[in-house]
Amino acid sequence: MLMDTVLANGIEVRYLQHVVEFLEIEDKGGVKLADGEILYADLVVAADGIRSKSWTIVGGVEPTTYSSGSAIFRCAYSTSRAMEIPSIQKNWSIPEKGETIHFFLGSVSHGIMLIGKEKICWGWMHRDDGKTSQESWSAKLSNSTARQQLDEDGEWSPEYLSVVENTPANSIIHWKLVWRDMQQTWTSPKGRVVQIGDAAHAFLPTSVNGGTQAFEDAVSLPCCLRMAIDQQGLAGIPTATRVHNTLRLDRVSFIQRVGFKRRHALYNVDWEAAKKDPSVVAIEPQKWEYEHNPERYATERFEECRDCLDTGKTFVNTNKPEHYTFVPWTIADIDAGKI
Repeated sequence: MLMDTVLANGIEVRYLQHVVEFLEIEDKGGVKLADGEILYADLVVAADGIRSKSWTIVGGVEPTTYSSGSAIFRCAYSTSRAMEIPSIQKNWSIPEKGETIHFFLGSVSHGIMLIGKEKICWGWMHRDDGKTSQESWSAKLSNSTARQQLDEDGEWSPEYLSVVENTPANSIIHWKLVWRDMQQTWTSPKGRVVQIGDAAHAFLPTSVNGGTQAFEDAVSLPCCLRMAIDQQGLAGIPTATRVHNTLRLDRVSFIQRVGFKRRHALYNVDWEAAKKDPSVVAIEPQKWEYEHNPERYATERFEECRDCLDTGKTFVNTNKPEHYTFVPWTIADIDAGKI
């Protein structure tokens, strides 16, 4: 549907283009391709993930990375294929609507599985042995190696193992989990390059929210662009990107922190407390997270936020917990227990 809309509006789509640099002139953003070609546009949206080349123009340098000591197996395959396998068909069912999420907790690791009508997704977050994991979608490992690592960690539910063992060959990604300091600024100096998704704010899987926040960015930014361009024409684009950054920062920063806190809790489980109250190891998003409407929020708060940026007044976000006041933080702060 998205591609149909793009093509219907006469927008060219180019595949297999390797961007090596992001650029900016007074009223344009641009990219330089590997073959030397330079492309300019009114706005460049850097949605190219954790290793975005846009950091040189947005922040000056790429954020420092830190080993988390953890890695995760990640995989998804078709539900129809899975349900052809007797052991899976016996233990699991396809929900009539939506998805079901199942959580498996080990001593120093945990597994998660989502079952929907189209896909089964599963993951296993664990201590990183440093042998096969990479921060790359090409870091594959075999089903037998994955099962061996699970067995070495402890005893796992046969129902969970049946999904792991029957994963299609060459489908398990062994992703190294790397930490990055929180970044406050996602826009270039002239506001003509803006980062969204993981390019702006990477998350740990324990945030259970990384993909959602990328989608929220993709809703918030166009709303800000529409309102700014309606008022100022294309000259309003820098205003739009900075308002979007401000509207999103507090919310994103808090959810990033939640991921670190959940990880710590899951690696330091009080088993007796968990038996009495399973909510102490719950990782599902809270109501304030999943009930947020980024389109309505951007539309309702745009003008106030713009005016605050213009006048230097403090803008107070309400798309976060009431008790939370934004404070910049680093991985060193987390290690020191300051947040």
